[in-house]
Amino acid sequence: MKGSCLNLSGTQVKRSGRTILDIDNLRISSGEFIGIIGANGAGKTTLLKLCCGLIKPSRGTIEFDNTDLAAMSIWSKSNLRKRIGYIPQATEYNSELPFTLREVVAMGRTSVKPLLSRLNRDDYEHIDYWIDKLGLTSRRNQTFRTLSGGEQQKALLARAMSQTPAVLMLDEPCSNLDFNWKYQITDIIDELYQSATGGHITVLMVSHETGLLPANCNRIILLREGRILADDVPEKVLKSDAIEEAYQCRIETVEIDGRKYTISKRYSNS
Repeated sequence: MKGSCLNLSGTQVKRSGRTILDIDNLRISSGEFIGIIGANGAGKTTLLKLCCGLIKPSRGTIEFDNTDLAAMSIWSKSNLRKRIGYIPQATEYNSELPFTLREVVAMGRTSVKPLLSRLNRDDYEHIDYWIDKLGLTSRRNQTFRTLSGGEQQKALLARAMSQTPAVLMLDEPCSNLDFNWKYQITDIIDELYQSATGGHITVLMVSHETGLLPANCNRIILLREGRILADDVPEKVLKSDAIEEAYQCRIETVEIDGRKYTISKRYSNS
């Protein structure tokens, strides 16, 4: 049986008197690939930030490997975060910073080193491995801002993976990408999940489009107004009444090559 990785119990996040996340109980096991879906404002990004310790709950507990994140000191929490590779939405990082691609990827490796330690040859071999793994070798000396949107996302993936994380958290990694890049990025995420760490990495991926969740996504959490409306295998969640309740429209699910696409249908006049 897989061990527990993340546990939320009676967890709430409030802002300006408004509850934006309210989770009675959520257990995530090591090695799962979980898709997090829901309409705008459902609490998807808040849930991800809560799970990686970027925000504190207003009430309740969140445990990472049986350690309560909310009760930890800033120093202890920063050490624990070294095991989490987090990729925020594109709007949350500054793509104009004048770093080369290799320097951006190296930031991930630096984050897991002791304070004031310098990167050594083994570190740079690790960095270059992920740059090569993601097909960016010819771009490694280019500045980050000169890369295409898809190449920037691949660089951020390489940065996260250079940490050798136990958990990879992705907040809409395909937003603002064209059709081709969206599927390239999700194929890469799927491959990393299967092979990068011997299948023991845990992935939490927020996506507006269910068709971008890879075939290896074995569980979907559906949020509505900060609450879990459904939590089950994709086949059950995407064909349940809950999906229509969450998006307030009739939905049809179509499967193509292992990916499950949700299509909005107009209400019948009959």
